[in-house]
Amino acid sequence: EEILPGIGILPISDGGQEMTMAQEVIAAAERRWGKLSVQSSFPPKLMESGTFSSGQNDRSMNSQQDTKAASILVIDDELGIRESLRMILMDKYTVHLAPTTEKAIQYLEENHISMIFLDIKMPGVNGLDFLKVIKSRYPLMPVIIITAFPSSQTAITALRNGAFDYIVKPFQFSEILGTTERAIIQSTTISEKDTSIVYSLRRAVYKNFFSTTEALLLAIDAKDSYTAGHSKRVSSLIALVAENLGMNDAQTEALRYAAFLHDIGKIGISDQILMKPGRLTEEEFQSMKLHSEIGYTILEPIDFLKDSLPIVRHHHEWYNGNGYPDRLKGLDIPYEASVLSLIDVYDALTTDRHYRKKYSHKDALQIMEKGIHTQFTPFLTEKIIKIIDDYHRNTCKEF
Repeated sequence: EEILPGIGILPISDGGQEMTMAQEVIAAAERRWGKLSVQSSFPPKLMESGTFSSGQNDRSMNSQQDTKAASILVIDDELGIRESLRMILMDKYTVHLAPTTEKAIQYLEENHISMIFLDIKMPGVNGLDFLKVIKSRYPLMPVIIITAFPSSQTAITALRNGAFDYIVKPFQFSEILGTTERAIIQSTTISEKDTSIVYSLRRAVYKNFFSTTEALLLAIDAKDSYTAGHSKRVSSLIALVAENLGMNDAQTEALRYAAFLHDIGKIGISDQILMKPGRLTEEEFQSMKLHSEIGYTILEPIDFLKDSLPIVRHHHEWYNGNGYPDRLKGLDIPYEASVLSLIDVYDALTTDRHYRKKYSHKDALQIMEKGIHTQFTPFLTEKIIKIIDDYHRNTCKEF
């Protein structure tokens, strides 16, 4: 009997003759998995992915790997250890091999790795130091430390630094497989719990944000009772329009957020302007026009609203370039902003204002038709007018 590095005691049955490392690996593999195919070549070709090619069996090997449940990264500078672990694990897992920490980082960045075997003695860097690097970037990654030079202090340090387990060379098949399975199960459980926690936190953030935002909008409505509920009505109607225009879920979500928040910049407009009972002077109107820029500035730091920001900023642009704040013209105006502009105007026309009574549904649509080619985008406007009119006729209700 001789010791094959990393695998442990393996009987050698070749008449007592000495065997090369390659022969020992073949013998161990054949005892564990049966004879190698005569069509295969040895040693197999190491591919860039860290997996192996064996001539005509490449396609079946790749097919098997595609169906494997988890990917394992072995980081060890010794070829014998890497090969031993690959042979033990390859039946159940996809195995990547990294002889250096630099190669390991590349695999981690380019692949979805489920767990790691890490040797302590690596060229250029201590494995325990690299463990800290891994845990700082991938805190939930199970890392199993392997070493041929065990000490109680090393084991304690490894576990304190976040190692899942600590295995001493030479190791046994059952020890590697058992530890790997436990690590994968724990990783999956933690991942599921983590996903649930992240989802719950995200929902809480959204809920708290929109609760705060709604409070701001209510404050604006309190200043200007004639537009009370305007943002909610626009958001509701825009969902119907987006569906009929065939917009996808992402577009609809961005549009609804923008509709709900498009007038939030009015919080920065003077009460005297918002509550003025008559028409605004030119100077007052210039101040009022700032609300879309103020709203954009308020919402800009919020990452999940990034797709809604251009809609909020540009919902008062005109097709002929006479709108604000950036005097965009024609197709330079974001499509979603043009949609919001039409719904915003429809709701404004059919709502009582300080300086006039509301228009009827029919009159509001006629006013919008007159704005085609000047304030409103052609074709899109006709489509949206038809959507609103069809819904109004079918339900006989105002929005």
